[in-house]
Amino acid sequence: MPDHVSRWPEGHSLPALPQQRQTGSRAESVELTPEERDAFAALVRHLAEGD
Repeated sequence: MPDHVSRWPEGHSLPALPQQRQTGSRAESVELTPEERDAFAALVRHLAEGD
């Protein structure tokens, strides 16, 4: 790592950022239809290929 870049100690949160949850609550999630899951999977494949 370059000398001009400082690392924040591992395991310490940044004081300016609020604590983040690891997972969303049920209210923050949605169920996808099989068609939506297929479309999302196709999009992810497309993005992974870099097309």
